[in-house]
Amino acid sequence: MHWRRWLITLVFCFVVVGSLGFVKFNQVMAAIAFGESFPEPSETVQIQRVETSSWQPHLTLTGSVLATRSIEIRNELEGIVTFIGFASGGSVKKGDVLIRMQVDDELAQLDAIEAEISIAQLDVNRFEKLVEQRASSRDQVDRAKAQLAVSKARKRSLEAVIAKKTIVAPFDGQAGLHQLEEGAFLSANTLITKLVSNSNTVWVDFNIPQAYSNLAVGTPVSVTSDILGLYDAKASVAAIDQEISTRSRNMKARAELTSDQMKLKPGSIVSVSLPVSASKEVVRLTSKAIRYDAFGTYVFKLNKDDKDNWRASRQVVNVLAKEGEISILDLAMSNGLEINDVVATQGSFKLRDGLLVYTDEQSK
Repeated sequence: MHWRRWLITLVFCFVVVGSLGFVKFNQVMAAIAFGESFPEPSETVQIQRVETSSWQPHLTLTGSVLATRSIEIRNELEGIVTFIGFASGGSVKKGDVLIRMQVDDELAQLDAIEAEISIAQLDVNRFEKLVEQRASSRDQVDRAKAQLAVSKARKRSLEAVIAKKTIVAPFDGQAGLHQLEEGAFLSANTLITKLVSNSNTVWVDFNIPQAYSNLAVGTPVSVTSDILGLYDAKASVAAIDQEISTRSRNMKARAELTSDQMKLKPGSIVSVSLPVSASKEVVRLTSKAIRYDAFGTYVFKLNKDDKDNWRASRQVVNVLAKEGEISILDLAMSNGLEINDVVATQGSFKLRDGLLVYTDEQSK
């Protein structure tokens, strides 16, 4: 009779286990059905179509603006200022008197020398007549002429001193600031002002690495300064230094720039874009499309599936350079990326391979 009790017990256990399994199976199926009732995971992104354009590799260098004509004006002789003919920071014309110093003593000496010249000329004339009359020797005539020549030389020397005490502008330009006052005493070699030409043409000096020292005169470059509001102003290399610096291993070059956008001030810092090789066909994508990980650089290309929905696909790319918010891609080195392909841009960081994707155009 014991086996009957054991049989009943086993049957009861099987019934209990089967009931629990049936209940659990129903719960699992219900959970699966509940999960399938939700839509497939997806993300919405902005897109950009792949198009090619021409791009030329270049170096971006820092340049300094120089005036084509610039000079420090100093007085050669000391003296007292009697006239100031230009305003501080004002414009001047070629030949304008900048300052005039006191020349009263020199003018008095000049009057005396002119009197000496008159007397010396009279002596020369008198001795020449006496020689003709055989009343004087030729030696006296020569001495009189020598004295006349000395007096004339002294006159020219004084006239040069007077001229040096009147300083004129050598060219049209803009004067710098000064603190000159009439009556002030100026020592020799005092800085009067710095004169800079008003021309729209300026020089831009920049240093190039020795690897590009084969740069030729006439090479076109572009000059940019976001701070000054100067964009892609065209210039050309006008001169190149003949040796490479032993300290920096760079070579100095000078470009000539004539800009209609604005007048550049000497001393301004600008960016110089120097082409270093021939142009090539590239793809320009916004930098928001470019993703990075341990395996390299890639983008998410969007492809249509059987239901005409966008699906994300990882695509390895080769970035050549960046220009602001734009990345330059080498199409030849990006196998699988072709013209007119659709690439995810804004929001691409949310994607993964095979994910359902909606574009911002579809969401509107």
